[in-house]
Amino acid sequence: MNRIEALAAVVREEGCDALLLTGEVNLIYVTKATALEGQCLIFPDGRAVFVTDGRYIENAEQQLIPLGFEVITRPQTTSLYEFLQTLLRENGIQKLMYEDDVLTVDEFAVMRELLGISFQPVRKKVRSLRANKSEEEIACIIRAQRIAETALERLLPELHTGITEREAAARLNYYMALGGSEKPSFDTILLFGENTSKPHGVPGDRALQEGDFILADFGAVYQGYHSDMTRTVAYKSATDEMRKVYETVLAAQAAAQAAARENMLCSDMHNAAAEVIAAAGYGQYFTHALGHSVGLEIHESPVASPRCNTPLTRGIVMTDEPGIYMAGKFGVRIEDMLVITDDAPRNLTLFPKEFTVLGG
Repeated sequence: MNRIEALAAVVREEGCDALLLTGEVNLIYVTKATALEGQCLIFPDGRAVFVTDGRYIENAEQQLIPLGFEVITRPQTTSLYEFLQTLLRENGIQKLMYEDDVLTVDEFAVMRELLGISFQPVRKKVRSLRANKSEEEIACIIRAQRIAETALERLLPELHTGITEREAAARLNYYMALGGSEKPSFDTILLFGENTSKPHGVPGDRALQEGDFILADFGAVYQGYHSDMTRTVAYKSATDEMRKVYETVLAAQAAAQAAARENMLCSDMHNAAAEVIAAAGYGQYFTHALGHSVGLEIHESPVASPRCNTPLTRGIVMTDEPGIYMAGKFGVRIEDMLVITDDAPRNLTLFPKEFTVLGG
């Protein structure tokens, strides 16, 4: 079933006349196009209408008509809601599904007032469709991941005493762009020394010194799909404690990967890693959920947290990223992306993760 047909099935199941998509991510999902702006109506019979303006009409016609879309241009002299009101009336739409998880309260109030029909929230139905990735989608995530891995491989030999976190992060972003990334998946986290104990620290002017851990958490985007990885390496030297913490995190990550499979509760995947860390005496230093789903957004549902009792299903791409964070000293996080299957998950991350001392 293609994406238009899957969304049309949702409209039929809910007894509505159409589904209106306005959010950027959902539009990318249904159109497979990342450089268009507009709105999309999905009808229960599988008809799809994409509304755009003169800035995008040529690209929209080239990309969407072959996929079965009807492409309509909204004139500059007509407001969006005036145009939609006419379009809905021409198609006999009286009950419209809308993205309640995308529209603001103010936007929905304006739409309800100006369109004058009944509305039904889509709730999480589109997000649920997006959760289980097709092989085509997984291929895009893999391509993004390879771009990110190549960028890190290029960066690491360039790190030297005195380079700042900010400069190192800028270089990593630059190398991802050169490799074909549309943008970073999120604000790149690249930290040195005691700053590595901050799970979502921001790169600053901290300069690299011998004996530091270097933590890089970053990702690339390809055709709208995100990658996400974290690697932690030591610079020039490392203490026994640094090695012990690193090996504990690596063992916790391996335990979660070994446990993950279809129908397992997300919380159990988290607990598989947490138990390893707790047994090593570092339980209080693992302060976040094990992982999150990845796709057209960097953080999707479900999440591998101790509070999530949603079962894993085939095709979910879930990060496996345990960490130990010792404030004022250092932190270690290791992150891969796993595709959930009915048996052992498929690891999309190839970058090495054995304990490494750069320049040591």
